Amino acid sequence: MRIAIIGAGIAGLTAAGVLKAAGHQPVIFDKGRGPGGRSVSKRTDHGGIDLGLPYFTARDPAFRQTVDQWIEAGVVAPWSVEPRVLPEQQPARPQARLVAVPRMSALARHLAEGLDLHCSVQVSEITRELTGWVLRERQGESLGEFEGLILTAPAPQSQSLLAEPCPRLAARAATARMQPCWAVGLVLEAPLELGFDAGFPSSGPLGWIARSGSRPERPHLPEIWLLHATAAWSEANIEWSQDAVGEWLTQAFADLINCHPVVTERFVHRWRFARARDALKAEGGYLESEDILCAGDWVSDGTLEGAWQSGRAAAHRLLSRVGAASPVDG
Repeated sequence: MRIAIIGAGIAGLTAAGVLKAAGHQPVIFDKGRGPGGRSVSKRTDHGGIDLGLPYFTARDPAFRQTVDQWIEAGVVAPWSVEPRVLPEQQPARPQARLVAVPRMSALARHLAEGLDLHCSVQVSEITRELTGWVLRERQGESLGEFEGLILTAPAPQSQSLLAEPCPRLAARAATARMQPCWAVGLVLEAPLELGFDAGFPSSGPLGWIARSGSRPERPHLPEIWLLHATAAWSEANIEWSQDAVGEWLTQAFADLINCHPVVTERFVHRWRFARARDALKAEGGYLESEDILCAGDWVSDGTLEGAWQSGRAAAHRLLSRVGAASPVDG
């Protein structure tokens, strides 16, 4: 079967890997310049700066087994960090946190190896015809015909694509409200002596800060700090310019640490669909209707682990339709 997968985040890449292992032909389309969704990294003169997903966790035994394979492959490593609740500097809830190495985008690129992946392609329409599903890009040009279809794009984008071919799934996607996040990377002139490497501010516009060099296989010089605004602040100021956001969050960081570091460079990114505020926690891990399957973190529980579980479940559901034996997958 030729199967179209819209979205090259962890869910889409996982689904494609399962389907390819079963002998099918998944074709992935993503509007971004590379795979990974929010786990991508920004290329700079200082190397990749992770302005998206800060880390992930592994709880499910099957997912932990897969993570062990990623660690063995050298694309994931534990991050032995002890975040603080700020400004009180009380220890945050202990967790085994994991990151991709040497940058967060490494995991998606590892999962994408050997897959038929088309980036910088925005699917704008999906239609059901006698021969199967037809996908078209923004100019109306056909991207091909497919016997199967899995959507793993963020909920608002999936909702738009589903409105005509499957209003029922579009209505479900509309209930998975997504939250934005403004992210900033600060390159500093000199290292900070703060006594901690990451923290969760308890008030103000910032929701997360971290010293990039504390993460495995990241260069320690120059000093780079990663700042994430809260969902509420990001939503209230979603249309601000990057310069305005950068200045505001830099000042908030300085106020939080009671210090005014010299910033030599600043990188700002706006994630319109960063987190699922109301993830659906769908039974089985996927949504299904009219021969369409939906998967992703918004379908499950909003985490990277949930995205992996959702993509895997959707792929196995599609395999069950054609009577294929489920392969051993990672």
